[in-house]
Amino acid sequence: MPEEIDLSCMVSKLREAIMKINADFVKDLQGDGGFSKLCELMKGTVAECSSGMNYIAFTSWCNFGLYDIDFGWGKPMWVSSVGSSNDSEAVFLNTIILMDTRSGDGIEAWVALDQEDMTMLAQDKELLDFASFDLSPI
Repeated sequence: MPEEIDLSCMVSKLREAIMKINADFVKDLQGDGGFSKLCELMKGTVAECSSGMNYIAFTSWCNFGLYDIDFGWGKPMWVSSVGSSNDSEAVFLNTIILMDTRSGDGIEAWVALDQEDMTMLAQDKELLDFASFDLSPI
């Protein structure tokens, strides 16, 4: 079992990670091959974290205006993230993505957990007081 990390050490590691995100880092992720570089980076991060460490990655795509984008065939009916379909396994487990609803009056949480954790979450009474599980809100 990994040893416990104290708060100051955790804050230090977080600062180091944030400092790595600079102009050069962003430039490497742009253009051809940028997405594959990002995927490789994420896979490395997941591998590093899954060595006995519990983690959940959170991100918010709220206020990005995703429902206002029109590529020529109209605005989207529903916006989702990669690997979030009901028919396939999630690309990145232990990830939560917050997104605006189409109507703009709520927030969807795209949650990717392993089956055991997802089953526990779906039965959490306190969560169900505030949220609903709707796999297709169209």
